[in-house]
Amino acid sequence: MAVIIMNKCAKPGLAAAAAVLLVVATLLVAAEAECGVDVGNVVSSCGQFVSKGGPKTPPSPQCCNALNGADVPCACKNLLTPTIQGLIDMNKAVFVGRSCGLSIPAGMKCGSK
Repeated sequence: MAVIIMNKCAKPGLAAAAAVLLVVATLLVAAEAECGVDVGNVVSSCGQFVSKGGPKTPPSPQCCNALNGADVPCACKNLLTPTIQGLIDMNKAVFVGRSCGLSIPAGMKCGSK
């Protein structure tokens, strides 16, 4: 009997968690579209150039193509989460963005930087 009660209690919690994940995923997709960024493409094409550790290296053409058309202030506001900031070197991210022709003014706030 206790197992049945626990299962009944667990299902609503699981459903609520799934609903929250669906809302977050929907918001992320909307933010990606609004900001002109395909996060998956940027991560796979540019990740090696912005990861922590190692030297700054010029980005590849594929990375620049992934960043082409990105709205930097929008991406900074809506896509640069604390988790992502923990994975990348923001100085390298600025270097890569500028190397790809994105307008990133000096002193611009992006995430915690």
